[in-house]
Amino acid sequence: MEGYRLMLWLGSFILGLIVGSLISQFFILKIHETSLAPSFQANGQNTTWTLTSRKHVVLRIATTTSLDATGLLDVFKKSFEDKYPWIKVTWVAVGSGQAVELGKRGDVDLIIVHDRDLEDRFISEGYGVHGVTFAYNDFVLVGPPEDPAGVKGSKGVVEAFKRIFQAGEQGWAIFVSRGDKSGTNLRELSLWAMAGVDPSGKTWYKEAGQGMSQTLMIADQLRAYTLCDRSTFLVFKDKVNLVILSEGDPLYLNLYRAIPVNPKKFPNVHYNESLLFVSFLVSPEGQKIIGTYTKEGAKLFNVCFGNLTSLGIYDPYEYDEESGQVRFYRELLSRS
Repeated sequence: MEGYRLMLWLGSFILGLIVGSLISQFFILKIHETSLAPSFQANGQNTTWTLTSRKHVVLRIATTTSLDATGLLDVFKKSFEDKYPWIKVTWVAVGSGQAVELGKRGDVDLIIVHDRDLEDRFISEGYGVHGVTFAYNDFVLVGPPEDPAGVKGSKGVVEAFKRIFQAGEQGWAIFVSRGDKSGTNLRELSLWAMAGVDPSGKTWYKEAGQGMSQTLMIADQLRAYTLCDRSTFLVFKDKVNLVILSEGDPLYLNLYRAIPVNPKKFPNVHYNESLLFVSFLVSPEGQKIIGTYTKEGAKLFNVCFGNLTSLGIYDPYEYDEESGQVRFYRELLSRS
């Protein structure tokens, strides 16, 4: 009987050790899953850093095609996920118009776009918060080397578009538009309007309904003109027989802005993670990635966080001393 009691006692002791070990491991795991992470309000007030759980999150971005086609987002994905391993970055590359619509439906957490009017409406209508400009490049007008419209000799972009219109009407030129409500397409339409002409419905005016790289390929096949962001053209220039015929006009300036989707309108979005990603874009590390990113020796983007005034632009939404978004993100970075 005594031996039986001793065995029973030993069994209970060993079982207690096992259960205690499991409980200990559980709490250790929870500690490792918990860390200082940002807790934000959508209006930017009372920003704090609190102890929150590091649950694995998929950050969904709708981005303009140029950041995807050039490979820049792939570089950001790797660097960001190395720094925040519990966040997986995914994106869909679409035109700015489509990206804004995805944001308006709450189907993504963050949009990265390049059409100021669309962006301003997205924010003013309450769909986006804390939008900030983080990079820029410019547009270029490309076409066949023989340049049948004589664009090369034009004094600026408005005259260049007038010449293409006139050549198209005479059967000498073709223009391929993206036709997809992208930032590039919207800029192109505004340039036709500035030139005082309307090419819609003309036989020489082709709407591709495609992204930038596909539009370049179509323009190459048709020996046509098209408007392209410089970064995408530099990546694809060796694949097409098109050349830059007009560049350098201030109207070609192309700004990129990142805008988190408003969590007050869509509580399901990953708002904190969006702010972490945008903060990374505008951080010294992120701006260095942008400013030094090249393809075959060509620099594709320029940095401009907090420096839009050097481009002749003052936007109170971003630069107001008390409520501007530049100040907001600088405060976030100072707490990280």
